[in-house]
Amino acid sequence: MPEDPTALTGMHAAMRRISNLVNSRMSRPDAAALLAADDLLIEYPTSDTVWTPGSEQVVRWFITGPVDPVDIHLVQRDGSPYATRAVLAEGLPSHKTSARVTLPAGIPAGEYLILVTTRSMLDAYSRPFRISAR
Repeated sequence: MPEDPTALTGMHAAMRRISNLVNSRMSRPDAAALLAADDLLIEYPTSDTVWTPGSEQVVRWFITGPVDPVDIHLVQRDGSPYATRAVLAEGLPSHKTSARVTLPAGIPAGEYLILVTTRSMLDAYSRPFRISAR
């Protein structure tokens, strides 16, 4: 029997599996995504997350395609323009897909975003979340 000419193989099959995994995890009423080649998506923190200054937290992301190492920034959303308040990690392998970070103790309470960024200009912001006062 001849092979199915529409079957995905190699890198295409791997990207489809990753896409399906992301979609199955993110398919909630408030968030759904379909990843293509060279996409970056932050899984955690989410919009119901509350962190406290000085605490250790986990940031998780999904990535497809070959990309540079990632940096993780804490971005304050209050006001405009957004301001990076701290660089939480630098030069992490992009395929690692999670990192433990420590928030600086002096970060003021407010609404924040996590920015995961690469040197190749592939960036993703988390959903807004809160940092509460100690």
